[in-house]
Amino acid sequence: MDELTQALASSFSVSQELNSTAAPHPRLAQYKSKYSSLEQGERRRRLLELQKSKRLDYVNHARRLAEDDWSGMDSEEEEEEEEGDKREDEEMDIDVGKKLPKRYANQLMLSEWLIDVPADLVEKWIMVVCPVGKRVLVVASRGSTAAYTKSGYCFKKFASLLPGGSKDSSGTDKDFTILDCIYSEVNQTYYVLDVMCWRGHPIYDCQTDVRFYWMHTKLLEEGLGEKSKLNPFSFVGLKNFPCTPESLCKVLSTDFPFQVDGLLFYHRAKHYSPGCTPLVGWLRPNMVSDVLGIAVSIGRWC
Repeated sequence: MDELTQALASSFSVSQELNSTAAPHPRLAQYKSKYSSLEQGERRRRLLELQKSKRLDYVNHARRLAEDDWSGMDSEEEEEEEEGDKREDEEMDIDVGKKLPKRYANQLMLSEWLIDVPADLVEKWIMVVCPVGKRVLVVASRGSTAAYTKSGYCFKKFASLLPGGSKDSSGTDKDFTILDCIYSEVNQTYYVLDVMCWRGHPIYDCQTDVRFYWMHTKLLEEGLGEKSKLNPFSFVGLKNFPCTPESLCKVLSTDFPFQVDGLLFYHRAKHYSPGCTPLVGWLRPNMVSDVLGIAVSIGRWC
């Protein structure tokens, strides 16, 4: 009975996404299953090619998120886009090019398990160490800051010093900010993974390393790392690291000011797009040796 239970747990997935992190890692699960109809590396290549030619209207999308105003969406155009995207996905067997989602659900860029280790991991990928917490979309607009879960539920509203996040924050009434964060209830901190829009300026279609540089620079300028009456929660940018063996070994032996959940691997050229993507990979610390073939010590993280 125990073997049957384990088999069902390994094969069952609560998501239809390829290589979803909601299911066990396909290479490390006790009961192996076919994890993709196309190799992860090939899907990465196709996505990068498609990214060059397909541009989504992020300016209006960011404004709709900030103002919660979706009145300009044409239902007939949406249906046509859905049909076209469905055909495209069936032909390519990868989740790409879908229309931008409405409202606040499914707005975050999510990872897949890192299965096929990229040959260019050292040259073209960046690693981020993630804390345990709740993944949230943070929207600061019209004098208030709101945090939404991945399913679009607003679980917290507060004032912040993010541009647009309170009546006291710097900027004009038209300023707004959109962030991808991990919220730690224990530390009362929003750890910022990524930035999609700052002071009304969308940067969805910038490369990963550009967005990361922008994020750290702007957070430092606004003094958002400190708690105060005007900023009751800290906003701390998560550091990124090279993916060399030396860097990985050093990072995995470092004490972080939070409980570590896992590692995200971002392709440097990836633009920010809602939904799961093979251009962002996820590993638990205890998987690094098996998947990447690097002997590391993670004793302090266990």
